[in-house]
Amino acid sequence: MKTIISGVAVLLFLAGGVAGARDWDKLSGYMYEDTRELVALVEDAAAVIEQKGAAAFGEFGVKNSKWFNGRHYLFVYDLDGTCRFHPIEPALVGQDLLKFKDFDKRPVIALITAVGKSPEPDAGGWIFYLWEDSWKSPVPRWKSSYVRKAIAPDGAVYLVGSGLYNMKIERVFVQDRVDKAAALILAKGRDAAFAELRDRACPLHVLDTYITVADSRADVVVDPSFPMLAKKRNIANFHDMTGRFITREISDGLKDKDSLWLVYSWPKEGGNRLARHMLYVRKVTTGGETFFVSADFVPATPVWMK
Repeated sequence: MKTIISGVAVLLFLAGGVAGARDWDKLSGYMYEDTRELVALVEDAAAVIEQKGAAAFGEFGVKNSKWFNGRHYLFVYDLDGTCRFHPIEPALVGQDLLKFKDFDKRPVIALITAVGKSPEPDAGGWIFYLWEDSWKSPVPRWKSSYVRKAIAPDGAVYLVGSGLYNMKIERVFVQDRVDKAAALILAKGRDAAFAELRDRACPLHVLDTYITVADSRADVVVDPSFPMLAKKRNIANFHDMTGRFITREISDGLKDKDSLWLVYSWPKEGGNRLARHMLYVRKVTTGGETFFVSADFVPATPVWMK
């Protein structure tokens, strides 16, 4: 498999030069075709903005085009949070939406503009938020958007993005958010970081997958899935449906390293059907205490990932 992937990367490099290699690198970490399709669309749109600037917006608004169709549309904001292009809701264009929040009070536009504050000229990132899909249902649904920073020829910085509803959770989404949660604990200390992570609107949570934290005694100290739970939970003896003691496996596996992936069997949320869950755990030590930061998800495909 590695030989095949390497061969494809070489062909892409020869066909497209450095840009081709860069595009392959941005797509290669994703499992699912709809994710790769969305990222490729936004990357292509960013390339057009980098070449034509705001003149590209006219192209993005052409119906039944690559940019605007029954499956995808693009949106564009500037660094101040002002909407510069939106084909579905043109009334938003020109409005300062920086303080706009979703149904969970998640600062959607601020998260978009945060991508533009990264130093890399081609910075990109994902945001997850609850949005009303007026075409299909008035009930808010999870939406996942990929956002790319694009610098126009005149130096203007734009954030171009596109999203999908109820997109499959990618392994890289979970790993990235857990790693950032661990970094947050190191940077802000346990109390401040835990307060942020307990908030269900914290941008580090991915769709309905919430980050949890347990201490060295296996007491759960952060779990946004149960915001009203007052009684302390201890998971030292937690075992999956096959009888494997998962917490013990985590403790043993992290004796000589800081992170691991683990697969376990548990009923899928909302039903009794048994499913394979993928769990990513990071060990972090701060203030003399050790914590285990984790999140899990059920892949949309059989568990063949490493």
